[in-house]
Amino acid sequence: MSFTKNFGTNWFTTVMGIGIVSILTYTSPAVLSWQHQIGSVLFFLVNTVFLISLSLWIMRWILHTDRARDDFRHPSHAIFYGALAMAINVVGNAYLLIGTHLLPFTLALNISKSLWLIGVTASCFSVITIPFLLFVKYDVKPENALASWLIPVVPPIVAAASGVNLLPYAGPLQLPMTFFIIALFGVTFFLFIMVSGLVYFRLVYHSRLSGQTVPSLWVEIGPIGMAMSIVCGLTFQTGSLGQLAPLLRPTALLFAGSLWGVGWWWIIISALYTSLHLRKSGEGIPFDLGWWSYVFPIGSFTNGTYALEKLTGSNFFKVASTIQLSILWICFLIVIWNTSSGIFNGKLLKNRIPLSETAYIFK
Repeated sequence: MSFTKNFGTNWFTTVMGIGIVSILTYTSPAVLSWQHQIGSVLFFLVNTVFLISLSLWIMRWILHTDRARDDFRHPSHAIFYGALAMAINVVGNAYLLIGTHLLPFTLALNISKSLWLIGVTASCFSVITIPFLLFVKYDVKPENALASWLIPVVPPIVAAASGVNLLPYAGPLQLPMTFFIIALFGVTFFLFIMVSGLVYFRLVYHSRLSGQTVPSLWVEIGPIGMAMSIVCGLTFQTGSLGQLAPLLRPTALLFAGSLWGVGWWWIIISALYTSLHLRKSGEGIPFDLGWWSYVFPIGSFTNGTYALEKLTGSNFFKVASTIQLSILWICFLIVIWNTSSGIFNGKLLKNRIPLSETAYIFK
């Protein structure tokens, strides 16, 4: 019962990570041994973890309403409502890309559509509510800016990426849905640029990130990958765009190709920053659920590389996507092992920020 009391939305990062690894393994453009079997096992695992997490989160609101409500008093807690929204979208996308091969097609498709609508609603709640609280309630300083601030603003672009895959099944709503997807993309991409500017400013003008916060740097890669997936994916859904359709392919090549370069810059910078803390002279990187930042963002960027491979048909991107998937699996195995160990030994089941310590950052 104490675990239910302390259960936060940061646990949904596990759903995001398992979900994207299952999708990328199942849909790898390079034919891999056992990819469908492994992807299917992870599909059922992510559903199990999602249902358990959702049940615990709902129970917390019922049994410990005040505690759950107090999450909104602390930005480090509130931002993870974005993780809840993204988890819903990732599971919904998994039903479309994997579930339709394992379950009756219509059933899996309807579940995917339903989860997408719920995910869009949760994404809009996250991208509006949490930044508004940051503007008017949270007392933060420039040195507090972290890439984890992206977590509540990224969900719309994740919903948009899932929506692109659902466009062929939208029927007469395909055109309005297309422009709604573009709008969701625009919301996150604009805010991504704004938050990234704050993060860059903090990295330049303030002290070095601590070992505990350095995993947050990898969050920057997530929206980059999703943006690549959307612009490339829309080139295959041109039926509803009429005269605009011929412009999509060259635009997607230029835009996604540029973002691929930006993504690799962030990966290299994040890797170098991480290495600073892994040296003997560094302070180390203590394990917590923030380590899932090594999984979903890398998975998101890998998904963008998949999209470039599909758009160009280039063997270069096929090889690159395979290498990235291998790196993703290494990170995934390390993180899920430590997460499982942390659950069994009880370390991850403790609340790290007592409510008595949250008031000082609430105006």
